[in-house]
Amino acid sequence: MKRKFYLMMLVVLGTAIGLMYACKKSDGREPDQKPAGSLNSAIPLLEAGGPEVSNGWLRFPTLKSFEYTMSQLHGKFQKPEQLGKWEILYNRNGFSSLRKLYEQIDSDTSENRKAPTVDSLFKTRKLFICPDSWFATVLNKDGYIQIADTVYSFRTGQKSQEGYAVPAKYAQELQRGVEPLKLPGVKLHRILFDMLEFPQWQWPDEWHVPGRDPIVIPDLPICQYPSGNIPNWWGQSGGDIYEGNDGTNFPEHNGRTVKLNYHRWRVGYIFYASAGIRLKMLKHTRFAGWQSVTYADEMVMDACCKGNVFIPGLPLIPFNEQVSPGWPNFARYAENNFEKTMKWTASGIFNEIILQHFNFHFRVNYRGRIAERYIRQ
Repeated sequence: MKRKFYLMMLVVLGTAIGLMYACKKSDGREPDQKPAGSLNSAIPLLEAGGPEVSNGWLRFPTLKSFEYTMSQLHGKFQKPEQLGKWEILYNRNGFSSLRKLYEQIDSDTSENRKAPTVDSLFKTRKLFICPDSWFATVLNKDGYIQIADTVYSFRTGQKSQEGYAVPAKYAQELQRGVEPLKLPGVKLHRILFDMLEFPQWQWPDEWHVPGRDPIVIPDLPICQYPSGNIPNWWGQSGGDIYEGNDGTNFPEHNGRTVKLNYHRWRVGYIFYASAGIRLKMLKHTRFAGWQSVTYADEMVMDACCKGNVFIPGLPLIPFNEQVSPGWPNFARYAENNFEKTMKWTASGIFNEIILQHFNFHFRVNYRGRIAERYIRQ
């Protein structure tokens, strides 16, 4: 009896040690080292009620499902590589995002590249422009998304960008390439997206005197707004910087000119609207134009915006959003793209973000040359 008892105890003890070792080994493994079967635990959005792939695009069962997915993407997937990981399981079912298409087009970074870049395709109206990377992640490469019983198609037209609301019963026709306006019950929405340059007066003379004195940035709280509300605009407002605060050009990259593009955006896509900020380093190439193939040593930015969300039939919803300092860290090194959606909203009908103020401060160190701006509106 004693021998049997000891044998049983050894079996129990061995099993317990084995379980402890297995748990320890599993818990200590990095997320990107886990087998493919554990991807669901790393991607919390793949759950009941979430999107499915249908006809090559994402199909959300309800607007609430879409809103939940977007809140998770904005809150937990902050970098392009994280958004790419979120797409993995959907890719396996035939989905490829608009954001990924942008990456694929600009994947060739060779000096002798002659193919058009994303930037040049935007300028020639051959590619749909979506400055919000999070929304571009849920649109497929052709600009389609389905919510409940409506398929939305976003594309670029001859004069402006366009959005179509198509009854889902015509999904097969869309997949075969039938133009939306040839289908019954389709509604066309013009998307007033423009590229706007900041007027010089937005940097008061006491700290920005172009071509004369160095730029001196004031020590003001990011949420200290000037008097008077800003004029509302749809699109992208910003510009290009080729030189540092001291008036000298950025150092060349392999003999090619370098610039910093900065902008704030405000967009509306029928059921989704957003406002945000972005910095991007670009290098001019011999044949293909500007490409994001050069990296800053440091990028820091913070911003603050205030306004109202407009949804027809409801009272205005006030908001005041801030990211500071230097979202998501005070300093990020070896970066060429830095962006953040400040505010977004979704509704079953047309909705809008009405901005009253939008301050933006950034500081970039490119190979020892400092470029800094503080835009207050």
